[in-house]
Amino acid sequence: MRSVSFIGYGELADALARGLSAAHMDLQAYVRPRSTATGAHSRRERMRAAGVRPAGSVSEAVRGADVVIAAVPAASATEVVEACSSHLRQGQLYVDPSSSLPAVKRSAAELVESAGSEYVDAAVLGTVVTAGARVPMLAAGSGAPRWRNEASAVGLNVTAIDGTAGDAALVKLLRSVFMKGRDALVLEMLLAARRHGVQDAVLSSIGGAGEQVPFPSLAERVMCSLAIYAERRADELADAASLVREVGIDPLMTEAGESRLRLLAESGLRSHFGGERPRDLAEVLSSADALESVRSSDATTAG
Repeated sequence: MRSVSFIGYGELADALARGLSAAHMDLQAYVRPRSTATGAHSRRERMRAAGVRPAGSVSEAVRGADVVIAAVPAASATEVVEACSSHLRQGQLYVDPSSSLPAVKRSAAELVESAGSEYVDAAVLGTVVTAGARVPMLAAGSGAPRWRNEASAVGLNVTAIDGTAGDAALVKLLRSVFMKGRDALVLEMLLAARRHGVQDAVLSSIGGAGEQVPFPSLAERVMCSLAIYAERRADELADAASLVREVGIDPLMTEAGESRLRLLAESGLRSHFGGERPRDLAEVLSSADALESVRSSDATTAG
């Protein structure tokens, strides 16, 4: 990999460009003209600082690169791959780090591969504000192994996973159930804590030394405990919801959490394990999944 072209030039492209520039890559970027001169000037300055040449068109950017990185929002990803596909050639890599749905990425892969290029479904799993060019990325699709090897060789942080285009996006979006759900929980908790006047005490009570465990271990601990204590924890969330509501905050996340735990408690999981803590995550997940399928089937039949 000697030359890289970006389509779009926001935070992600700028962070990657700075890392690639340090590895002496030939860099260029095409960005549609902005409506404001101030925004265009700011972008040009960032590109200049990162050693990125402006390309005059999509065609110019795509044809002059070993790797094309379409660093655009999900809403623009399909339009961009369609614009690029007629200019792609044999042996190029097309890297798509958008947050598009898996089906959208699979369709994009078909377009790219029909031109003889390799497609990389890249899922960005961190924030470039703190990680810069070393932001973690998962990669899937026909070009994933090559992208991992070439990107890692110049200092990027890419992990290739087994699977086809769309699988990295799938991992990212399912991960977001936790990551973005967590964000919503933090928001709701802190709004209520502030109005109750205990914000600092609540903040200092979370994240002690006992919580510094790898996430797989944390997930196993949580799930094995929920198998026995889901009802108790649902009751606790119901009480918490009343406190959130008491200060004029709609307890959307708290009530959603209560509902999810209540369903688990009512599924009969505790009885399934005879009131004894399950041995491991695989055991409790398998049983919870089976009981959830029964519940969903019953609900569909009743409907």
